[in-house]
Amino acid sequence: GYDRHFKITEEFGFELITIPMTPDGPDMDMVEKLVAEDDTIKGIWCVPQYSNPDGYVYSDETIRRFASMKTAAPDFKIFWDEAYIVHHLTDEIIETPVLLNESKQYGTEDRVFMFTSTSKITFPGAGVSALACSEKSLAYICKRFSVMIISYDKMNQLRHVRFLKNKDGVLQHMAKHRRRLVPCFDAVKTTFAHELTPCGDIA
Repeated sequence: GYDRHFKITEEFGFELITIPMTPDGPDMDMVEKLVAEDDTIKGIWCVPQYSNPDGYVYSDETIRRFASMKTAAPDFKIFWDEAYIVHHLTDEIIETPVLLNESKQYGTEDRVFMFTSTSKITFPGAGVSALACSEKSLAYICKRFSVMIISYDKMNQLRHVRFLKNKDGVLQHMAKHRRRLVPCFDAVKTTFAHELTPCGDIA
């Protein structure tokens, strides 16, 4: 996860447990052991693609293990934030298995909440968002939304549909972001390499 995730759970009084990251995602041996033994562990935050801060992408095996793992808490939830699902900085389009689909194979789909938004595609705080979960979980969420939200910003939804149009439109738009961002990242990496490398390893 990242700081906004942590702040939400801390605000509700949850104790957070740090899980070491690997290039394939979280240390799943540790995750599986903890959630199988402790029924007070109620959920986990995940950014499966280009995960903060290392940019790791969860492997297919990691995603399968999330779908199939045993949990002591019957109400355990996986909050799966696809914040960077189309934010590719190279020509390689990385696509990972859909956790909700994988979970259906193990009968664990009620634990999954997948979500994303156009926050880092169009306008932060003024985009549109999407949620994927089981029918049971969707009924739960919709009941809460009915109290929180009187009506959605349909004009903003329409603007996004007309501007982005479809998946190809989204990818074309993100390619424009990439053309602007890559030179900036390259400049930062070059400067860091020049200025910081002589200082030795820096965390």
